[in-house]
Amino acid sequence: MAADTQEPKSSRQPSGASNPSASTEKSYDTFNYPATPENANSLPGANSRQAHLQSTSAGFFDALKTIKLKDFKEVHNKPCTREGFLTGIGAGFGVGGIRVILGAPVFTACSWAVGAFAFGSFAMHEYCQQQRRVEKAGIQRVNAALDEKKIELEKKREERRKARRKAKEEADR
Repeated sequence: MAADTQEPKSSRQPSGASNPSASTEKSYDTFNYPATPENANSLPGANSRQAHLQSTSAGFFDALKTIKLKDFKEVHNKPCTREGFLTGIGAGFGVGGIRVILGAPVFTACSWAVGAFAFGSFAMHEYCQQQRRVEKAGIQRVNAALDEKKIELEKKREERRKARRKAKEEADR
């Protein structure tokens, strides 16, 4: 027998439910929900620990503690990072090289190269992410169309089955 049927009724009673001893004929529970919440932004059932976690804000060092060496070792596994880094390297090399050829001081050319690397990497990463979103939306549209087509074909098959059954029943008579 299931464990929940072996427990006494009082232990299965949800919090806020009416007293089951008041009416033994009743087969349902009534709940006393407040008409409006005390704070519309608070989560229902939030305890003091959750409220404490929401009130504290993370600082720079807290964020720094979350960074692990593993994150840097596996950065190439993230989508679009390879394309972004390669584009950034090319942009940095091109802009820095052109600045040196045009006669800018090496430090200035290196600054431009770093800026071009950062901008090129960011721009290509965002472009790649946008392409992935567009591709994902297209796949979802295709899947939806395939599902509709599958339903339509199943309806036609069912109609043909019914027609065959009806024809066979008439032929058997």
